[in-house]
Amino acid sequence: MTSSILRQGQHYLECDICKSPVNFKCKRCAVKLCSTCVGPHMLTKPKNGHDVTEYHEENRPDVGECLSHPQQQFSAFCETCDIPICVLCVSIKHKTHNICELSEKVDTLSDIIAKENERLHSMRSEFEKIFDHISKRTAALPHIYKQSKDNISSHARERHQQIDKAEKALHSDLDELQEKHAEVLLKQKKDFGEILKKLKNLKQTVFSLAKSKDVSGLMELKHELENLQVPTFIEETRPAFFQSLKFNESYTTSYFGYIETLESHKLPIDDLKQQDQTYSSRQALDVPTVLSSFDTEFPASKINNRLYDMVPLGDNRVWTGGESLKLKLFDLQGRLHDTVTITYGGMYLTLHDGHVVYSDITNKTLKKVINGKVDTLFSTGEWKPFGITCTAARDFLVCLRTTDQTASKVVRYSSSGDVLQEIQYDSEYQPLFGKTNYVVENGNGDICVADYDKKVMIVVDKFGIFRFSYTGNKESKEEFQATSLTTDSMHHIIITDFLHNKIHMLDRDGRFLRYIIPDQGIRDPRAVCVVREGELMVGECKTGMIKRIQYLK
Repeated sequence: MTSSILRQGQHYLECDICKSPVNFKCKRCAVKLCSTCVGPHMLTKPKNGHDVTEYHEENRPDVGECLSHPQQQFSAFCETCDIPICVLCVSIKHKTHNICELSEKVDTLSDIIAKENERLHSMRSEFEKIFDHISKRTAALPHIYKQSKDNISSHARERHQQIDKAEKALHSDLDELQEKHAEVLLKQKKDFGEILKKLKNLKQTVFSLAKSKDVSGLMELKHELENLQVPTFIEETRPAFFQSLKFNESYTTSYFGYIETLESHKLPIDDLKQQDQTYSSRQALDVPTVLSSFDTEFPASKINNRLYDMVPLGDNRVWTGGESLKLKLFDLQGRLHDTVTITYGGMYLTLHDGHVVYSDITNKTLKKVINGKVDTLFSTGEWKPFGITCTAARDFLVCLRTTDQTASKVVRYSSSGDVLQEIQYDSEYQPLFGKTNYVVENGNGDICVADYDKKVMIVVDKFGIFRFSYTGNKESKEEFQATSLTTDSMHHIIITDFLHNKIHMLDRDGRFLRYIIPDQGIRDPRAVCVVREGELMVGECKTGMIKRIQYLK
C-alpha cells in the first residue's frame, strides 16, 4: 500500500497530456499541463472557461491526489478497502467502512516496515554465511565435475585394460584349441593315409599271387584281410568360434557406471530470533553429584560391552539398549517397568511420538516399537543406518554408512521416510565425515555428529554448512574419542569420551567449558541423555551401570 501511495504522489509531476514536466495547472478542469500543452488547452471550449495558474513547488500535494476526485488530496484511509481516500470518498463510497486518519495509517505502516527491516537485518549474518557457502561451492564446481570426468576416464581405462586382457586370453585359448584341433586332424590324416597305402599295396599283392597261383600266399593274404581293421566312422570336430555377447545401453549402467541425477531439497530459512530461543543460565556444579545409580543387567559381548544407548521417555523413565535383543524401560531410581523384544541390538535409539525407534543395521531400516510390537518405519536403501535422533520438527536425522563403510553422511528424513536433506560434503564438496556414529540436534538448530573414524565431533548448521569441529580439550594431550553426545536446554554440547573416562561439556560454539566427572568417577561412558534440567543419565558401556548425575546448580 505504501508503494501505491508513492505512485499516486508521483502522478502530479507529469503533464496529463504528454507526460512532460508540469509547469501549469488548470483548476477548473483539474488537469496538469506543461508549457507546450497549456496553449492548446486554453483554445478548447469548456462550458465554464479555464482557470490556469503556474504550478509551483508549494502547490504540490504531500500525499497524492484521489483517483476518484482528482481535485482532492488523500486525507484518510479505508481499512475495509485497504486504500487511501479523500474527504469526499469518506462521505460517499466509504461511509459505512472502517476509516482511520491517514497519518495513523502511515505511522502503522512505518512501524511494520521498521520491524520487518530489523528482522531482515538480523538475518544478514545468516545470509552472508549462505552466500559464502554458495560461492565456495560455485568455485569448486568445475573441479568436482572434472574429477568425476577423470574418474570416468580412469574407470574406462581399467575396463579397456580388462578388455585387452580378455582379448589376449581368448587369443591364447584359440591358439591352444587350434593346436588340439590340428592334432586330431593330423592323426586322422595319418590313419587314413596308412589305410590307403595298404590298399594300394594290397592290389599289387593280389595281382601277383593270383598270377603265380601261390596258394600259400593267397591263404596268408586271406587271413590278413580278415583281420584288417578299417575305420567304421570319421570323427568330425567343429572349429572353436568366438561368440560375442550382445551389447546394449543397459550394459553401461549395469557394468560400467551411471550418472546420478541432480537432487535438491528445499530447506526453510527461519527467523533467527524465532529459532534462537532464550534459555536459563544455570551454573555448573564444582563437583557433579551422582543422585542414583543402577545396573541394567545386560549381558556382556565378547569384548565385555554391555550398555550401548538410551533415550528418555519424558515421564521420569528412560529406554535402554544393550548387548541383547531386548530394550528395557527403567525409572530414574532403576526400577524396571517394561521389556520389549526387537530385531537388532539396541545400539542406536531415539523417541518419536512417545515410542522408541531404533536402527536395524542388518535390514537397513528404522523400526518403531508400539505396544510391544515392532513396525518398520522406512528403509534407508543401500546405506546402513547407525545413530538416529528425532528433531524438534519431528523429522529424523540418521547417520548412514555404505556397506563397505568407505562413505558416510547424515540424512534428514520425514516420518514417512522421504529424504528432506543430505549432509555429506563441505562447501568445497570434500567429505565431512569418516564414519558417522551418533547425531543430535541442538536447540539452536545445529546438527552435532560424533565421528568414530576421525575421532572428532563435527557441527554443521541446519543447512548442513560446516560450523566447527571438536577434537578434545586443547590443554589435554590425550587422544579424544567422541563416542556419544547430547545437548541440554542451555545449548551445551555434552560428549562422552569412552577411552578416557570423561564427559566433555562445550558451549554452543564448540568452546570447551569443563569435564563432567562425578565425585564417584565414571568408567567407560558411552550412552548419555538429559532427563531433567541440570541432570544427566550416563551409561557405563562395560559395567552396564547407569548413573544419574546432577551437573548444574
